[in-house]
Amino acid sequence: MYLKLTQRIRSVCKSVVYPHGKVHPSYGKYVGWSCFSNMVVSVESVLSTHSMLSVVGQASSELTLSVNYIGKDIIGQLGGLMYMNKMGQKADKDPNKFVNYSLGFQQSSVIMECLTPLLPMYMFIPIAGVANVGKNISATGMGAVNAKIIQKLAQDNNVGEIYAKISVLNTLGSTVGMSIGLILAAFIPDHTTRLCLIPFLTYIRIRSYYKAIDGLLD
Repeated sequence: MYLKLTQRIRSVCKSVVYPHGKVHPSYGKYVGWSCFSNMVVSVESVLSTHSMLSVVGQASSELTLSVNYIGKDIIGQLGGLMYMNKMGQKADKDPNKFVNYSLGFQQSSVIMECLTPLLPMYMFIPIAGVANVGKNISATGMGAVNAKIIQKLAQDNNVGEIYAKISVLNTLGSTVGMSIGLILAAFIPDHTTRLCLIPFLTYIRIRSYYKAIDGLLD
């Protein structure tokens, strides 16, 4: 009975992770490290968002708060569009270098966002806006690279199913990461102290993502 239950659990878990049909030999390695990497990004996202909210919370009115927080998004979207319009082709010509750029923009943005509580209020929109530019560039860049990877992983006309499986696992990793981020924010409320964590999280994020894509962009 126990053996049958164990086999059933394994079968269900495998069906969640693996699609029908053939996949690249590195599929399991990719989805595992990608899930973990997304968990780390979500931890960073919670911490950086908490830092920014502590700044905009000092606004004198709700309108000022909205302008500060939405203003950074407007700047980020416009800046990201202009950059990606010129750099998008590099994802096909030199994907490995494009990954370097995308990760660099992403992690620099996290650091800038976490620094906002330590800067004067009038610096919030410029710093957070530039950080949002970096995040938009990174998101678009990583999306382009991931599309190439999924295409390589699929070896049996199962691109759609692979995309769905990876999305589910990455979402699971993100959910766990957000939970960890909230716990860290609660137990380490001081923004200056938390900054010490960011270099370690940055290293883990970059290292784990390179583990995921190793051999898939050659």
